[in-house]
Amino acid sequence: MGIRYEKDTILNWINEMGKFLRLLVGKWEGLQEETRESVNIDTGYKEFFNEERTFFLNLSDAELIDYSKSLEQEQIRPLAQLLMYDGLINQDNGLLLKAKALFEYHMKQTGSFSFEDYGFLQQINNNLR
Repeated sequence: MGIRYEKDTILNWINEMGKFLRLLVGKWEGLQEETRESVNIDTGYKEFFNEERTFFLNLSDAELIDYSKSLEQEQIRPLAQLLMYDGLINQDNGLLLKAKALFEYHMKQTGSFSFEDYGFLQQINNNLR
């Protein structure tokens, strides 16, 4: 029963994180309706990773990789996406580079091949100045 509880907890976390990321994508693509409440990126870090945004801003790439080792495998990619959209929306190359490092680490660790992740990496590279 404990195993099922843990599995349900991570699935609920993934669902909630997915909803938050969809709001960020809408903001980035300019699709967010004016009447809808604006999404606050800072709350994503706090709610889903129990850390302030500044914590992630101050990490080096190596420290970010070390931090990601304390996460569930399913949480690493969403963190990379959060960093990427934060970097895109705020035009922050440092966050884009952190997202890139985390995507690459995740793909190497899992051995996964995802066209979507390669698309994210291309989008990051296109936006680095």
